[in-house]
Amino acid sequence: MRYFALFLGKIIFFLLKILGRSGGSLPGKTAIRFCPDMLSYFKYPKITVLVTGTNGKTSTSNIIANIFKRAGYKTVSNSKGDNIINGITSLLIKNSNFAFEIMADALIIEVDELTLAKQLKNIKASDIVITNFFRDQLDRAGEMESIILKISKAMENYKGRLFLNEDDPNVKRFSKISKDIKIVSFSLDKEKNANMENFDAKEGKFCPICNGILEYEYYQYSHIGKYHCKNCDFKSDIPDYLGKNINYEDNTFEVEVSANSEKEFDEISNKKIEKYKTSINATYHIYNLVSALAVCKTYGISSDDINTVFKNFNLGIGRMEKINIGDKKILLNLVKNPTGCNEIIKYIGNNENEKALIFLLNDNHADGRDISWIWDVNFEQINNLKYAIITGKRAYEAAVRFKISNISENISVEKDIDKAIAKMLDTNMDMYVISTYTGLFDIRKKLLDFKA
Repeated sequence: MRYFALFLGKIIFFLLKILGRSGGSLPGKTAIRFCPDMLSYFKYPKITVLVTGTNGKTSTSNIIANIFKRAGYKTVSNSKGDNIINGITSLLIKNSNFAFEIMADALIIEVDELTLAKQLKNIKASDIVITNFFRDQLDRAGEMESIILKISKAMENYKGRLFLNEDDPNVKRFSKISKDIKIVSFSLDKEKNANMENFDAKEGKFCPICNGILEYEYYQYSHIGKYHCKNCDFKSDIPDYLGKNINYEDNTFEVEVSANSEKEFDEISNKKIEKYKTSINATYHIYNLVSALAVCKTYGISSDDINTVFKNFNLGIGRMEKINIGDKKILLNLVKNPTGCNEIIKYIGNNENEKALIFLLNDNHADGRDISWIWDVNFEQINNLKYAIITGKRAYEAAVRFKISNISENISVEKDIDKAIAKMLDTNMDMYVISTYTGLFDIRKKLLDFKA
C-alpha cells in the first residue's frame, strides 16, 4: 500500500503542476489516508535535521538550509513552513524516487511540536534543534508542559544530536533525557536590553527537575536568561556556542566557540571568537542565527559561507517584512502567541516617532480559538502611538484590550481591511501592521495591491 500511496502522491503533484498550482499539503494528506505510517518508509539522508520549538523554527530551519545550499550540499527543506504531517509528507513525496529514497545530501525540516512528538519514531533524524518553549495555541496543543512531556517521551530511543537553547530552562531539561544523546548547547551572553526583573508571561518560574524556584541573574526576554535552581544543581551553563557583543547599530555580533566544539582555538584563551554580520538585529533573531551556526559548524561548514547567509538572509513573509507604498513605509509582522508579540512590541517601542498601527486578530483554527493571550501582551510598551486601527474577526475584543492599555486616544475598529489600510495610509506617521496567521496573507496581498 505504501507504494500506491507514493505513486498517488506523485500523480497529484503532476496534475497540480499542470493546473499551475504548487500542491501544498494535498499530496501528503491523500497519501496518508492509504498509508498512515508513510514517513517510516522513506530512506533519509545522513544529514536530516529537524527544527522545532514555539518561536523561530521557520527562520532557523531556513537559515540552516540556506547555509547548506551555500556550502554545496543538495538540500531539501520545507521553506514555506508546512510543518505538520501532511506538509512534511508532501515534501518527502516530491523529493523522493519510487524506492522512497530522498534525493538530497541534506534534509532540513521544520516540525510542529506535536508532530515531532507523534512522528519522531518514523523519521530517522541525525539532529534535532529546539529553539524555545512558550505557551501557544492552548486549545490545540494544550499547556506547554504537556507538549514537553510528549516530546520527551518520543525522544527516549533517539540517539542523534540535540541542539539546545541553554537560556531556556524548558529546553535545557532535554539534556537530562538520555546519556545516548549528544548535546550541543547555544546561548547569548547578557545583552544590553536584558532586565533584572521581567513582568512578561513567563514559563520558567519553576525548576523542571525538582520543581524548586528558579532564580534569574537576568532575563533576555520572557523566561529566557541566566538562571539557577535554589534546591538542586540545575542551571544555565557555559554553552558550546555563545553569541556575544551584539552591536545593534552596525548589525554585528560575535560567536565564542568552546574547546569541545571545534579543534582550532587560540592557544591562550582556548576559545575561538568569530565576528558575523546580520540582516536583522533583534535579540530573538540572534538566537536563531547562533543555533543555525552551531548545526552548520558541526558539519564543518566554513565561517565564510555562514556569514554570507547571515548578511543576506530575509526573514520572509510577515517576519519584519518591509512594504513600501509610494513614500509610505510599513513594517508587517506575524504574531502567534504573547511572547512573540511582546518582542515585536518591544521593537516597535524602541522607535520614538509617532506611530500608526493596524492590529488584526482572528480566531480561526490555524490561529487558535483561544484569544486570551492578548491579555499577556505588553501593548503598554508602544510609546507615542497616535492611531490604532483594530480589525479581524475578534476586532472588538482586541479593541477592549487596547482601550484598557490606555496607549492611544485614537482607537477605532474597522472590519473592512481595505478601509483599515486606507485609514493608516492617510496618516504621516511610522506605520506598522501586526496580524495573526490567517489574516496575514490577506492583509499582505491588500497592502501589495495598494502598492501596485
